[in-house]
Amino acid sequence: MSRYHDVFDADRLYRNTRQGRILGVCAGLADFWKTERWLVRLGALAALWFLTVPALLAYFAIGLLVAKRPDWTYL
Repeated sequence: MSRYHDVFDADRLYRNTRQGRILGVCAGLADFWKTERWLVRLGALAALWFLTVPALLAYFAIGLLVAKRPDWTYL
């Protein structure tokens, strides 16, 4: 029953929209780096404070370019 697009690679970066706040970028990065979500979010807030425009551009670029994590992988 598995199709080509249903292949899930745990070592690949996905946006985690179930546990994410806006686009799921920070939650996806936390899953990819195997760390706590609050640490990544804290780093994102620090980047927003010191490097506002590059941080916003990077966040939305990742949000647009990185695939959403498949729903069946949350089981």
